[in-house]
Amino acid sequence: MAAMSIYKVLRKTERFGISFRVCDSKDAGVGSCDQFLTELSLRDCSVYTQRAYAIGLAHFFSWLRASGGDPDRVTRQIVGSYITEFARGAKQGAVATHSAQTPRQPRTINHRLSVLASYFEYCIRRDSEDGRGPWKGRINPASGNPLTEELRHGMTERDLPVRQRQRDGFRRRIPRTLPKILEPTAIQKLIDIAVSYRDKAILILLSRAGQRIGDWSPVAGRHGILGMELEDVDRKRRLITVRLKGARDQHRVPVTDDFWPIYEEYLRNERRASPDVHAVWIASRKGQGKPLRYATFESALRYIGRKAGISVHPHLFRHTLAQGVLDTTGNIKVAQEILGHSHLSTTADLYLRVDQQAMVTALERVKANTGRAKKHRSWPSAKAAQYVFEYDDKTISELERTIAQASVIEPPGGDS
Repeated sequence: MAAMSIYKVLRKTERFGISFRVCDSKDAGVGSCDQFLTELSLRDCSVYTQRAYAIGLAHFFSWLRASGGDPDRVTRQIVGSYITEFARGAKQGAVATHSAQTPRQPRTINHRLSVLASYFEYCIRRDSEDGRGPWKGRINPASGNPLTEELRHGMTERDLPVRQRQRDGFRRRIPRTLPKILEPTAIQKLIDIAVSYRDKAILILLSRAGQRIGDWSPVAGRHGILGMELEDVDRKRRLITVRLKGARDQHRVPVTDDFWPIYEEYLRNERRASPDVHAVWIASRKGQGKPLRYATFESALRYIGRKAGISVHPHLFRHTLAQGVLDTTGNIKVAQEILGHSHLSTTADLYLRVDQQAMVTALERVKANTGRAKKHRSWPSAKAAQYVFEYDDKTISELERTIAQASVIEPPGGDS
């Protein structure tokens, strides 16, 4: 899909917080986007969520205008055409790459569908409550057909209730894959190749603390490692405090001893910022003296990865530490606390997998148990299978001899 810039996203500061607008070059809005995005802010959705929804709607309505469509007459067929083109488009990250274009991932496609479904659901609810409007009584074009009844178990005359299911052919199935991880030697190689103390310290934090890299953004706020302030680093107790993604919650985690000497060197030799800048990590080239942003660090990490011959992105460190904690402790609750997941199921779905060595060990134990069973009890012979009871071979031989003797028939005698 060709890049489009008909609609843009603007950030607004309201009495109740931050919200976003979708508008064209003349600052004219689209449909009910402004009201919908304002409602997201009133519902206390995170700034990251609001921005993601605004970007998604701006992209859709730009495509719709280029296609000559009407925002108030969007149908299921129109949404299907958009999703088809959207799925073919290349991924766009913070740092441009020269690799071949690849289709968007199923998770990205499903998120865009969720954005559209939420927006149209808002329009339908609003017009239905008002009793008038173009969306009154309509079916959500991004959610599929009306609810249909489907048997829960596929069998008739059972007592389980019928399940209401909404069919939706646009969503993509997300394959269950094991998170990729980095070998310890690869992590150490990346740390050694990094030239600056700043990058070394960040890489150590990523690999030892398991936190998201995050960002320091004037629009979306700050979170993760890049969002830390100086006061978030507790050198006395060997702890760091990070803001969790999409929330105002703070999360405190311990850091291993190898981080602190590198961090001290960074503060002493590299951190150059004015007293009013409280960010821990400072940009050193472009934007020198300002907080380090995600795009800048990602670019530096790609450069380090190329020098090391390792394909790497920041989240790989988080996956690696999480899997390492589970492999060494077997305690999923510890992994949850380190990662800062709100729900244990999130940690379990991502990282609770049976590794190959565990499967090999289990199979070896079954084999050993089978071997022990063979020693205590032999398998019945082919002859024994002919009898109701499990006789041993000696008893069977005696039975057959007795049967043979009883079955001897005397020669018939003639009448005189």
